[in-house]
Amino acid sequence: MNIITTVVGSYPTHAYDAKTFNERLSDSLGLYDPYRQAIVNAVTSFVKRDIDIICDGQVREDMVKIFAGKINGFKIVDNTAYIKGKITPAARGISTKDLHFAYKVAKSLDDRFELNASLDKIYAHQQRGIKGIITGPTTIVHSSIIDNFYSSKKNAIYDIAKALSYEAKELEKGGACAIQIDEPFISTGAEDIEVSKKAVEYISTSVDIPVILHVCGDLKDVLEDLLSFDVDILDFEFSGMPQNIKTLKKAWTPECDKQIGIGCLNTKLESVDDEGDVKKTVNDVCKIIDKQNILIDPDCGMRMLDEDVAKGKLEVIQSIRNNGV
Repeated sequence: MNIITTVVGSYPTHAYDAKTFNERLSDSLGLYDPYRQAIVNAVTSFVKRDIDIICDGQVREDMVKIFAGKINGFKIVDNTAYIKGKITPAARGISTKDLHFAYKVAKSLDDRFELNASLDKIYAHQQRGIKGIITGPTTIVHSSIIDNFYSSKKNAIYDIAKALSYEAKELEKGGACAIQIDEPFISTGAEDIEVSKKAVEYISTSVDIPVILHVCGDLKDVLEDLLSFDVDILDFEFSGMPQNIKTLKKAWTPECDKQIGIGCLNTKLESVDDEGDVKKTVNDVCKIIDKQNILIDPDCGMRMLDEDVAKGKLEVIQSIRNNGV
């Protein structure tokens, strides 16, 4: 069994004040980036723990504001996203610059990191890559307040899918090895699954690199539908939602061609997971999907955890990656 590791997204972070003379000078000119060091910290932590597919750590904002703060038609008021008008793409790629910086940091630490890394070469441990992460259309719209223009969430979801497809293409051009679409709201049943499917596929079919769909929460009512989505990898929460293993067993058939990202670290647990428990989760899923190549990761983002705990959790999957289950 060949195991590679990734992270779902967010990592513990905070803004850094300008301290040195050059930093204060940059700050006075409006050029200082208070999150640059946070990206360095996140990427360094990922690389030191043998994460094969990393990201920039999503250090700047929460998963909704990262995109709603840049895409036309939105306005952020008191940390809430409001839809104020017609949704259209941002003027430029929202996260491409951070992806490039994350790559430079990673490459300086491990020469195996490449832009446009091949998933096959990553599984062969010949390369490592950086994925672009996009918050999904259903999740953004259902986390926002429609204040103008749209009479239904469905039309807003479709328009933001079109805007996010532009972001996906920019990330692909920027060197992402894969695009991950985060859609936690799909499992809640807040939106018609066919609407969510059409929106996700508008993004997934706009690029030629692998697409990962991350859905956390209880999958009981949505898993059969998710297995039909036009994406390459489905990434699910199994550690904190062990019932998803039973749901997968009922829905999975030998004809399923999807790869399954096995969320095996409980990100709601504010301590380091027991390695034996993590191995059991991985093994229980592997008995169902019967794949030679598997991808393991935390259940969800780790933004809310203490950094030492986040590092300890990653060291658990590092051990499994290097020593097997």
